[in-house]
Amino acid sequence: MTFIQTDTYVLRGYDCDANGRLSIPALMNMMQESANRNALDYGIGIADLATHGVGWMLMRFRLRMHHYPTYGQEIRVVTYPTSVEKYFIYRDFQVLADDGTLLADASSTWLVFSKEARTMIPLPPFIRQLTPPTTVEPLPKLATKPDFLAHALPYTLTGEVEVGWFSIDQNQHVNNVAYVQWLLENAGDDRLQTREIAELDLVFRTESHWHDRLRMSQAIEAPDALLHRIEQAESGKDVLLARSTWR
Repeated sequence: MTFIQTDTYVLRGYDCDANGRLSIPALMNMMQESANRNALDYGIGIADLATHGVGWMLMRFRLRMHHYPTYGQEIRVVTYPTSVEKYFIYRDFQVLADDGTLLADASSTWLVFSKEARTMIPLPPFIRQLTPPTTVEPLPKLATKPDFLAHALPYTLTGEVEVGWFSIDQNQHVNNVAYVQWLLENAGDDRLQTREIAELDLVFRTESHWHDRLRMSQAIEAPDALLHRIEQAESGKDVLLARSTWR
């Protein structure tokens, strides 16, 4: 069987930024919740994987914001898997207004890791046998190494954080939305107050855990684009590399 998940959310005050628009972290939390519900229908939810000693990890994510909904507005988040390979499963998202207007879309790439070894493994057979829906047109698969990874630009340190208890999830590592919030908080006061995200492209490199110290840095790629890096403070190992495009 195939499953397409559709959830309706009414934007609350805590979902919105200081300008009353849906915040990117809140939207990503909604997407994550809808993806979790869809995974449950397929029998590949967090608890299902835990019985096999494995867990989900997000590797790639690209979000495109077309229109920002505002406080009190009702939106629909639609999500479904689009393809399954040996090591990766791909998932798309659509965010729609109540009149069907496309507000945002996103594509993502997920992998499975061993909870004991904390390393990537091939997708287990019970996941690989999944059948994606064929009634929707998938977005293009994301490149494993997007072009911005090759840009040799000078990065400036923008902040440091110690991972707190409420930033980790059931897989015992930092939830992907926490990274995005830290990244955006360091984008600059003027940019946050006067501009909005048009596109966000994320490459997750490794996991981090409770009490880890992380450093944030960024580089200016263009007047409307920033490159971001989150790394482990002790080892210097990259945790997240990203590009944000603003308008």
